[in-house]
Amino acid sequence: MAVEAVKTESPCAMMRRAAASARQEIKRRGDEIVRLQSEISQLKGQPDPDQKVISALEQRLASLEEQLKQDELSLDTLEQVISENC
Repeated sequence: MAVEAVKTESPCAMMRRAAASARQEIKRRGDEIVRLQSEISQLKGQPDPDQKVISALEQRLASLEEQLKQDELSLDTLEQVISENC
């Protein structure tokens, strides 16, 4: 049935579905960033924190923040295309 929907889905509907999916991914990534920031803060607040763990989490955080920026830019571009063409 999903294959049938794809066959009959208009390009605008497909782009709107992709935008909705992108918004969900952006929210998920944003939630993960907040969780990592909290975890890093907690670790730094401990006496004698494990710097290797903190460093690894900070690297992961930087990577997620970069991915989030790219996702937001892609979504913005897609939403512009939708608003201009649909």
